Amino acid sequence: MRQSDSRRWKDTLTPGFAVKVEHDTQLGLAILIAESNQGYEPVAVVVSVDEAREVAKSNAVRRNSRTLPCDEDVFLPVRYSIWAPGLNGRYRLLRDHILKTADLLTG
Repeated sequence: MRQSDSRRWKDTLTPGFAVKVEHDTQLGLAILIAESNQGYEPVAVVVSVDEAREVAKSNAVRRNSRTLPCDEDVFLPVRYSIWAPGLNGRYRLLRDHILKTADLLTG
């Protein structure tokens, strides 16, 4: 493989992963995390970005439908992140696939 071919191949990979992670890429045992200004909570184990989006949307709708305006102790995520095993088996954040709660609730 020529150097330019090698560089082009590496440019298509998701940083920290051996493949380009797409919406339907099998991630193994990835973790969906809900994040807010109060901290974070694990939500579910997911196997793809598509599944993470479905679970995050369901979770966001459920949390927001049970919340009253006066509830201060309720954990309301502003975004959901996906952590998946990458190179060397270390869990890494899929930066290109962060799911914003506002987008999940309107889309």
